[in-house]
Amino acid sequence: MQLNDYTFQVNRDMISHLQSSGTNNERILQLISHTVSAQQVWLERMAKKSMSVGVFDVRTFDDLLTRNQLNHQTTTDVLNTRDLDEKIRYVNTRRQRFENSIAEMFLHLFNHATYHRGQINQLLVQEGKQPMVSDFIVYKRSEIL
Repeated sequence: MQLNDYTFQVNRDMISHLQSSGTNNERILQLISHTVSAQQVWLERMAKKSMSVGVFDVRTFDDLLTRNQLNHQTTTDVLNTRDLDEKIRYVNTRRQRFENSIAEMFLHLFNHATYHRGQINQLLVQEGKQPMVSDFIVYKRSEIL
């Protein structure tokens, strides 16, 4: 699925961009960590596992790169082996119970990541640093995907 490959690639590029920018903005570090950790949490829900990471814990760039790779592989596995209409019951971080299909979960997590990367770019501009081009169509045109 293109959105999986795009999310993996643009997350990896954003992490590398932040690393090379030398930013130590706590909010930026929280947002990129949250973006990667939230995907991990959704994948754990699909696997009916407990949350193994705090969704707002700040992670190192190396840890984020490793987890991003693992998230991509796990997402690929789910996309190739599971029925996307399958309903998953889960409890969110506020202890509320919900049920959504795997397809809905993926749509959410891909959009969620895009939203937070936009916030990160806005914060980089406020710092006087260069934002990163992260548009899907730019990646598609460049044949990275």
